[in-house]
Amino acid sequence: MGHTEQESPDGPERSVGDERMFDALDHGAPPLPAVIPPGSAAIAAAGQWGRYGSVVVLFREGDGELYDDTYLMARSTDGRWQSPGVCGGGGMPEWVLNRPAEPLPTWRGNDLVDLSAQLAQPGKNAEVLTELTVMATKRVATVQVSYAGDVIDLPVPTCGLVTVPHAVHHANDVAEFRGFGGSGDLIAVTHYQPLAGWDHEYFGWPDASLWAE
Repeated sequence: MGHTEQESPDGPERSVGDERMFDALDHGAPPLPAVIPPGSAAIAAAGQWGRYGSVVVLFREGDGELYDDTYLMARSTDGRWQSPGVCGGGGMPEWVLNRPAEPLPTWRGNDLVDLSAQLAQPGKNAEVLTELTVMATKRVATVQVSYAGDVIDLPVPTCGLVTVPHAVHHANDVAEFRGFGGSGDLIAVTHYQPLAGWDHEYFGWPDASLWAE
């Protein structure tokens, strides 16, 4: 997953529609199909933290490659989800469609793999949001996410993909994901830092206040 951002796609191979995303945020993502044929898309994960929500959509284009679009959005003052104006994504590994029982060779023995990548501002003058997404093996029952002084505990869905959003408060903030087994034992830890120096140096964003000492 990379830091790419574009207008919300309208093509049938990528779009799942706002209402389906809102429903996934409020009631949980639907079961993820084991196969996503070329020209189709499916919601893979959805999560909310406070007034913000994140939805990961997987789609396969005509070239046969698997990709994702991640949508970061906010609730309006009346409690309704606001339509996301932009999304971002990139190539995704095929194993996101088949949750492994144990760490794959490329996971370096960790039962959690960080897939976070996206940053967005869901609306004019909105806070900068980061996507916090991990894939968990079948050994992990609960993922605890800590970021910017906040903590949330999330049950791992059947597909193993967990996602939540959070406002970025400072460039130095690092997210920690802690994976717990069914008996409550800590079995995995991984980290993600949404902002790096080159974000500000080369792209001049986000707001300069996030880089203040």
